Amino acid sequence: MKEVEPKQEERKINESKRGFSLSRLEFFKTISQREKGINIFSTKYLLLICGLIILGFILWGKFKEAGLNNKIAVLKEKISKIDSLYRIDSTEYHDLKNTPSLIEHIAREDYYMKEEGEEIYIIQKAQDNEQED
Repeated sequence: MKEVEPKQEERKINESKRGFSLSRLEFFKTISQREKGINIFSTKYLLLICGLIILGFILWGKFKEAGLNNKIAVLKEKISKIDSLYRIDSTEYHDLKNTPSLIEHIAREDYYMKEEGEEIYIIQKAQDNEQED
């Protein structure tokens, strides 16, 4: 018969006390030691992966910031256009409020209003299609 080595006997005693086999842990240790390829769980690769994740978040933030800056520029252009239209409309409002003859002029031309006893003649320009026939 084979004699059992003293280390194996100690391991069997320890396994029986703990209730689980150390052979699985040893199996994974021996596999990681035997593999000469890339070990993903080594410190340098974990640092590299963490660095890439942080770099990804930084770049994502920069792209988002650039998009928001573009939207801000577009909105500022719209504000300047609306502001210029507001200035034009406010001067027209001021003129209409202070000049009654301008109100009469707009009422006659745009809304075809007339005073009592007047007649309105509307002259329309002939269109190009009618002139060709």
